[in-house]
Amino acid sequence: MTSDGSPREPRLGLIVNPVAGLGGAVGLKGSDGELAARARVLGARQVAPSRAALLLERLAKMSPRPRLLTCSGEMGEGLAREAGFDPVLVHAPMGTTTSAQDTRRAAISLVERDIDLLLFVGGDGTARDVLAAIGSAIPVLGVPAGVKMHSAVFATGARAAADAVERWWQLGRPLDHGDVVDREPLDNDMTPGPVRLFGSLRIPRVPECLQRMKAGGPAVDQLLEGAIEQVAGLVADSRVSLLGPGSTLLAVKRLLGFEGSVLGVDVVCAGKKLVADAGESQLMQFVEGKPARIVVTVIGGQGFIFGRGNQPLSPRVIRAVGIDNVVIVASAGKLAALPDSRLLVDTGDGELDRSLAGYRPVIIGAKRQAICRVCAADPESGFDS
Repeated sequence: MTSDGSPREPRLGLIVNPVAGLGGAVGLKGSDGELAARARVLGARQVAPSRAALLLERLAKMSPRPRLLTCSGEMGEGLAREAGFDPVLVHAPMGTTTSAQDTRRAAISLVERDIDLLLFVGGDGTARDVLAAIGSAIPVLGVPAGVKMHSAVFATGARAAADAVERWWQLGRPLDHGDVVDREPLDNDMTPGPVRLFGSLRIPRVPECLQRMKAGGPAVDQLLEGAIEQVAGLVADSRVSLLGPGSTLLAVKRLLGFEGSVLGVDVVCAGKKLVADAGESQLMQFVEGKPARIVVTVIGGQGFIFGRGNQPLSPRVIRAVGIDNVVIVASAGKLAALPDSRLLVDTGDGELDRSLAGYRPVIIGAKRQAICRVCAADPESGFDS
């Protein structure tokens, strides 16, 4: 409370990493360093600004309205002003292209301004930069805009992040810890490096708005082996099949006789590989106006089937294929371990996410299915609706 008895306004820091997620749709495995330049050459479109705009639109309706501190230019200022905020600027990017060093310096500057919570729009690489800069000095919350986002410091979506801020403030600012994990640099374009734990950040304790850390996949059991064989048989027909990333679908690719990408989307027809590790534009060439299917698996511990690590399967690609032609495969154990038994979609297109929602079959074994509820990870309405 303030001296006159009115509620104190939250002081929020905001860092937008404008290159976060840039490489996703074009088939790159991240956007750090020179990958961002490669993504632009391939025609990539920015992801982070639209996610930040959704966050700010929701925060602008919060009561009491937050006081916003951010960075100049595309690291926050422009989007904040468009949302009706009059932000305090604490950092200016050092060059025309932002860098990890900008994120780190901005985080330090925001901590020095005594903020209540730091919001960053990015992915696991951005989370690592924030961790390296400020450690556990203040609470932090990630707004998912990267390619992977395996760490347990992110809300399930941009609107969910704003809901988390409001609920956290109303509950008296309870705190938890979230681990920051990321992959080591790739050995090559097909083989991922190991996942490593870098540390933990203090995060708001609002589990209904947050995603969990990605869990490692269990060993392939006999039941899942049957599911892999069934999917391999399914994609042996004349229809074009887009096989998403993940160890389960890697097993399908190997059963078909080729070493596919564990982190990328591969194109198959009649059981034969046509293209490995394809980007969005390549996928559209194969599916536009043609019968096709998409095969995805479930991210362990999180439940995502779209929007985490498989961005080449973009809204444009999903619509071209048709939502009725999406096939989901996962182990029964992975489904049972999900905290709320939901599968999540976060394509960045709210209308498509709502169309994908509902009850859908998941192949868990040979001629065996589980019926799972699919939900939009970033709902239009707030947590109280």
